[in-house]
Amino acid sequence: MHLKTKSILSHVLVILNLLFPFVYLVLVFWWLKHKNSDDEMLRISIREAFILGTLTFIIFTSLITVVLVHYGFKSTFTFLAGEIYYMMIIPLSFFPAIMGIARNNAEKIYYYPLIGKLIK
Repeated sequence: MHLKTKSILSHVLVILNLLFPFVYLVLVFWWLKHKNSDDEMLRISIREAFILGTLTFIIFTSLITVVLVHYGFKSTFTFLAGEIYYMMIIPLSFFPAIMGIARNNAEKIYYYPLIGKLIK
């Protein structure tokens, strides 16, 4: 697999992680395998994707844990938590991942907003 394809796949894994949180395990293994790559674009892409994937996974599992432990699935809090996740967290994470795919496809390095400036 080409390095460009691997860097694009790291952004795709972020998108899949937003919809299917169990994909986070694949993202972790992908990061462990390629975190010390010689290619700068792949190394930066996988680092940024891993950080964003970790943040969204933590938010999702925290919401599910709070719902299960305190409120149950028939509460208003569950509805609001789901709305916040699907209307705010997913779009705020989806757009940078799409931009990362587009920039990596053009063979340019893309830093996620906030993550790239804080971790750089």
